[in-house]
Amino acid sequence: MWNGRKIVLRPLMEGDAEVLQKWYVDKEFRLAYNEYASVDIESIKKEIASFCGDTKDPKVEKVVYLVQRKSDLRPIGVAGLRNIDRINGNVELVLGIGEKDMRLAGYGVDILIVLLDIAYYQLGLEKAYLRIYGNNDLGIRSAVSFGFISEGKMRRQVFMEGKYIDLWILGLLKGEYEALPIVPKWKKKCLAK
Repeated sequence: MWNGRKIVLRPLMEGDAEVLQKWYVDKEFRLAYNEYASVDIESIKKEIASFCGDTKDPKVEKVVYLVQRKSDLRPIGVAGLRNIDRINGNVELVLGIGEKDMRLAGYGVDILIVLLDIAYYQLGLEKAYLRIYGNNDLGIRSAVSFGFISEGKMRRQVFMEGKYIDLWILGLLKGEYEALPIVPKWKKKCLAK
């Protein structure tokens, strides 16, 4: 389990399948989160079993967590690390807020900082990156305002809802993360709680 200021990340359990299914069928959620293969409940249960790795295992390439609101442990989203590349020192971050009333409430920053701490300080990686669909303007703006740097656009890379869209890659190096003014402020407030 990982704690942020406003959130807790815990491993997924089979009992989470129904809440995940609810989020997976939400069109807005799918713009931000693409770490699932099916909306079928049995398929989701199988996926949950495959997501439950331990970052301490050097063979693990992907871990996904349920995001809970810290105040009442209400499930609000999912977040994880995929394509963990220990040889080249990088990882892709994935996150999505499933509960509509929790979007734009500051949980995304909290999730990002916890994931980046795992990537840089537990896994010892040098770089984290996001892949964001071109039709997710809010996601791109949010990542850039946090400190991620655009590394490129894969033109017409994804076929979604009857049309091709671009896929943006945004990266953040460990040194860039450590230089962000929000990080020490966030950690100071997190430790004070």
